[in-house]
Amino acid sequence: MNNLNTNKISIHDLMKKIKQYQKDYQNMKFYHHIKTLKNPMKIRFLRRNIAKLKTEYNKINQ
Repeated sequence: MNNLNTNKISIHDLMKKIKQYQKDYQNMKFYHHIKTLKNPMKIRFLRRNIAKLKTEYNKINQ
């Protein structure tokens, strides 16, 4: 999860990855509210990875 390689990724693949991570993030948050996750730090890592991917997307679009 921490090792994001976004140097040679297309915009379409980047958007797919962002959407998938956002979906996973929502599911993790939902399950965390129902029952505590074994590793709640995964939520933080996922949120940060989404931010990193969005930053890369914005760099490409400008």
